[in-house]
Amino acid sequence: MNLGPGIDLERHERWNAIVFARPRAVLSSAPVGGGDTRAQRIVNLCVNGPDACRECDDPAGTFRRLAAKHGWTGPLVGLMTGVSAARLGIARTGAAGHEWSVLATAGTSNAHRAGQPPPAPSGPGTINIIAATGQGLTAAARAEAVALIAEAKTALLADLGVAAQGARHIATGTGTDAVAVAAGTGEDVPYTGYHTASGIALVEAVHMAVRRSLRCPARAR
Repeated sequence: MNLGPGIDLERHERWNAIVFARPRAVLSSAPVGGGDTRAQRIVNLCVNGPDACRECDDPAGTFRRLAAKHGWTGPLVGLMTGVSAARLGIARTGAAGHEWSVLATAGTSNAHRAGQPPPAPSGPGTINIIAATGQGLTAAARAEAVALIAEAKTALLADLGVAAQGARHIATGTGTDAVAVAAGTGEDVPYTGYHTASGIALVEAVHMAVRRSLRCPARAR
């Protein structure tokens, strides 16, 4: 599935991936390839199975084996989740020059509020968000986009009334969320905040993708 110029979506029963024609700048909190880097592929892997503990204990080895199995080449960023890959929410928004494609897998059984003691695990529950744009972004703009995604996610959970596990407070996310932002190849844009066309489109896409994932009729939540 094509998500825009030079951006393709690949789907598998255990993972979803955004693949770029050429490596792009990616800022992420992913356990594999995290930080500010360049990658040709961003993979969101479901580890909710009999080998989950082994796979989570060795993320680098898990993705190395996955790459060998599927013949992937080039640098990658790897996210992990207990939520089924089938629960994928996809959204594309933005006018010409400010487009965003967002993938989300979302579960709330691990809902948590920042600063509170971690809840006892009650099942798979992670909100992973991958956002890609055709516009170039400076390092600062990529960081601003990551922050804006976190705020958009928290605002949506408040709108939906999702409470933190074991508490009466509204959740701000889950204890295992990850995010990745991939910039395009055009001239670098310095801002992706609240008052930019790019930021507005990004928030809309995040809300749509997360909502669609939460509505998917799959077991893992």
